[in-house]
Amino acid sequence: MMCCLCLNKTVEVLNGMAEEKASEGQQLVVEPSSYVLVDYTIRVKETGELVDTTVEEEAVKAGVRDASKVYEPRLVIVGKGFLLKAIEDEMVGLKPSEKKSFEIAPEKAFGQRDPANVKTIPLKRFKDSDTPPRVGAVVSVDGRQGVIRAVGSGRVQVDFNHYLAGKTLVCDLEIKSILTDDLEKVKNLIHMHFPDVSVEKFEVSLSPPLLRVKIPEEAFLAPGIQLAKRALAKEFKEAVKGLEKVVFEEEYSG
Repeated sequence: MMCCLCLNKTVEVLNGMAEEKASEGQQLVVEPSSYVLVDYTIRVKETGELVDTTVEEEAVKAGVRDASKVYEPRLVIVGKGFLLKAIEDEMVGLKPSEKKSFEIAPEKAFGQRDPANVKTIPLKRFKDSDTPPRVGAVVSVDGRQGVIRAVGSGRVQVDFNHYLAGKTLVCDLEIKSILTDDLEKVKNLIHMHFPDVSVEKFEVSLSPPLLRVKIPEEAFLAPGIQLAKRALAKEFKEAVKGLEKVVFEEEYSG
């Protein structure tokens, strides 16, 4: 006969095993602060104009493919402002490979158009410009960027509203993967800052509380490399629990 103590212990073990299996059976979903690789395409609802996409096929179909751009899933740390808040909010609760389409009202995108942001400026303000003011041209006035809407009678009408102000957007997205492995998070953060250099060329050694990253020669002349390293050190510590020290190594040959 099994004693009560042994029986209780057996029940505890079985309950623990059941909880572990239940936990294993739970499917990963996007949560606030999740590290996610996502494909998305954003269009203007009224016109179908392509605003942004990570999918090359969509850029080709719209006739706006940029040969200098790498089309690939984008790293998003949910809630950190990598994309519009409205988009990141819609990602929460989605599973890997899950797709979602939704509209974004102007108030949650780039706001409504404000007539006060349309200014009339004397033509003489543009006398030092390389080209004469023309309708549709993008200009900078007193540090603000705007679009010329009209030219005439010695005056230029400039619209300083965001070009998507007042527009309803449509977003189609797909969760490609949710990153849970610390090393994968580190590598994707590196790729985000050095997109033109293969992440496999970075030698990464992670053993909290220490992370070592050997930077390849191809990245030595990357624009803003010092700022990138400073940003990465902060991002690594946020991504990896228990990480206290980040060491970047650069080895020069020849």
